[in-house]
Amino acid sequence: MGCLIMISTIAHTICLVSELICVKLKLRFTQTHRDECFRSVVVYMFAVLFQSTLFLMMAIDLFLAVIMPIRHKLWRRGPYLFVLCIPPLLFSCFALFIEEIYINHDDLLICTVTLAAPPTVRFWGTLVTFSTIFLAVTLIFITAFKVHVNERESARRILRHSNSITSNTKCSDAKLLKSLSTLMFVFICSWSLSILLSHVSLYFTKSIAYEIQKYNILLSLPTFCQNFFVTGLRSPRYAKAYAEQLSFLPFVSQRVAQFRQNSSVKSAFV
Repeated sequence: MGCLIMISTIAHTICLVSELICVKLKLRFTQTHRDECFRSVVVYMFAVLFQSTLFLMMAIDLFLAVIMPIRHKLWRRGPYLFVLCIPPLLFSCFALFIEEIYINHDDLLICTVTLAAPPTVRFWGTLVTFSTIFLAVTLIFITAFKVHVNERESARRILRHSNSITSNTKCSDAKLLKSLSTLMFVFICSWSLSILLSHVSLYFTKSIAYEIQKYNILLSLPTFCQNFFVTGLRSPRYAKAYAEQLSFLPFVSQRVAQFRQNSSVKSAFV
């Protein structure tokens, strides 16, 4: 699942850079037309659609790793990742193709990824996205149940005869499950809530809808940054790597130096 998180991080980085470009061009603060807005945020829209569908593929990957662990390890990484990335790519390309067909010249108060799509396309796109989220959450619950059953069976085997390898494998599955569940929880509470708020704002007056749409991105930003925080909080190795990359900051460099000093002291005693 690490490679899928890397691909997801690339998509999130594209979203963050695109948002900076939107701020630079002041797209959220100027009136425009829908077709012009669509051309301005088409790359941003592709990355948003891709990352939203990729969460389902992460859930499928972890589900397969738990259900058939040996066969999952034997699959070649390159072709396997390519197959998992095909559904998000097809969905993103198809959605953009449909939007290009139904795009119009309607006036927009501001230009956002949500408003760039025509209303009908936006409705069905949101419905498909939330369906994938529901499937991903369902798979996570099924995987969690399977991991729980495996842990109980492993505990019974350990009581009969020691088997540390099996125990370590189940512990690794549980850690991956917790990390994916955290990612999905942040995604639902952040990006999904942002999309719902965008749809609800359309039922208010123009002035209220304008204010909601203008600052709605603040709800989406945690989704685009969550991979760094979740992996950093759940993995000491990632936390150490991030700290070394940010060592140019004064307070971070002090923490890194202190960590290395503690590590050298421990190794000396060993």
